Amino acid sequence: MADAPEIILNRALAQLLHDAELAVYKPIGPIVERGIRLDGVMPTTVNEFTLLTPLRPTPDGRVDMIYRTQIFTRRFGTPLTLRSWAADLRAVLDQKEYTPAVLGISFATEFSALDFDPDSQGRAAVAATYHFLGRRS
Repeated sequence: MADAPEIILNRALAQLLHDAELAVYKPIGPIVERGIRLDGVMPTTVNEFTLLTPLRPTPDGRVDMIYRTQIFTRRFGTPLTLRSWAADLRAVLDQKEYTPAVLGISFATEFSALDFDPDSQGRAAVAATYHFLGRRS
């Protein structure tokens, strides 16, 4: 059985975030601080983490698809800390062509973002949803 397109996308995004030093992608092994997961479950064993949640792709015409991912990150610090992280994320993904280079993606766009104040442990968070225009797989 082949992987769903949204899983293929999230693997490529995890590697892209790792390469940009926004998260640590280790597909196997224990969960690490500043790590990244693709399965939609936020770990409770680390404080700083990025979670990629695949959203169902939607058709955009006969051959194009809009693939979507929510990127949720929590870090120690103020909302300004997370705004800086989100700005770095935008620099990597928003309004970029052929990024990431999977699924025939031609363009990436930040669709929405929401900042969260620090929790009782001092971890602020941001959730950003990105759309990727690609081809049907």
